[in-house]
Amino acid sequence: MNCNEVRENLIDLMTPGQAAPAIHDHVSQCKACAGELESLRKTMALLDEWKAPEPSPYFMTRMGARAREEREKKASAKLFDWLRRPALAVSLATVLVVGGITYQVLRPTQSIAPVAGTAVGDLQDLEKNHDLYVNSDLLDEVAGTNQPQQQPQQPNQE
Repeated sequence: MNCNEVRENLIDLMTPGQAAPAIHDHVSQCKACAGELESLRKTMALLDEWKAPEPSPYFMTRMGARAREEREKKASAKLFDWLRRPALAVSLATVLVVGGITYQVLRPTQSIAPVAGTAVGDLQDLEKNHDLYVNSDLLDEVAGTNQPQQQPQQPNQE
């Protein structure tokens, strides 16, 4: 056996007949484990001598008052106590998510369609069709702006 296994079973050496013979053999050969056993025996001897102190005469009075305070705290905390239960918290979250989705789906759309020919309507049409207008050469031809590009003039070299 190694020292770690013996240290785990040293308490068995304190009671006669409980420890395995291998533990006895190891402790008789290993000075570190024998010292650990002696330290354990001294600690147990000190604990046998120790006497528990008597509680103060007002101990039970204070304990009863503290118990009443705790009962009153629990009674006042019952209002939100159901939130601490996982099943109720999950069901509340599910109701909130379903309600939010339902609101988004069934919400009436109140979009006011702009009248064609007004400034706002024309601007919205331009914004919606911006890519079409930019990439269309047909509009340039209609407007007469599709003229051949002029060669840049080179400076006179005199």
